[in-house]
Amino acid sequence: MFEGLPILSEYVICISTVAQKRPCGSLALVVYHLLGDMVNGAEHALCHYFPLTLTEPFLQNSSLGSPYQKWARFTNEDFSMLDACARRVVLAGRKAYEEAVGPLEPDRSRKDAWHWFHSVYTQYASCVVSREEPSLTLSTVSLMGWVEPGAHRFMNVVNQPDPPASTPPIVALTRRDISDRTAIAELREVGLGNLRELRRLNHQFALWLRSNCTIEELTAPHSGTLSDTPLE
Repeated sequence: MFEGLPILSEYVICISTVAQKRPCGSLALVVYHLLGDMVNGAEHALCHYFPLTLTEPFLQNSSLGSPYQKWARFTNEDFSMLDACARRVVLAGRKAYEEAVGPLEPDRSRKDAWHWFHSVYTQYASCVVSREEPSLTLSTVSLMGWVEPGAHRFMNVVNQPDPPASTPPIVALTRRDISDRTAIAELREVGLGNLRELRRLNHQFALWLRSNCTIEELTAPHSGTLSDTPLE
């Protein structure tokens, strides 16, 4: 549950901080806020409907179907809200990457970066519960094979004269049987662990902003919009 979201957060923070070649700008503050939204969305998704046992009175005799179907409906809505937060982080991260590389510097990694961000933006769905059977599908985000450990520039994976037939996975899907409801508790524990890591990363980011940025830099005018970096 939420596997890879800490990796996404850590990378976006990296390209919003140490990878920047210019003074801190307002985009860093936007990234911080969006990461906070993702933390809040993840917490809500784990704590609202997801841990219910299906025996709760308000799930019974519903016009939405069986207790399981009503639970699936609202659980999916909660995770969809988280996914929307994650997409906003990805969009801001893509813009931060463009700024980190520099608009005038030739860089062949831009195509690979766009491919990675586009894949996460269009394919990531943290948790999708089936309404027909007791199962769910989880997404995992990976940077392995796209960015060297400790680096921020994307490697040339797809952007080469003879691109490989297959590329390292970016978003991987895993299906889980939840007919035994103990699986929900197990998944929630994993999710809570990743949520703690997301909080830690965001707290460290806050400390960096306080130490490295002035209020003038964080509130300075900016050019363009996040919509200038389409990923659909």
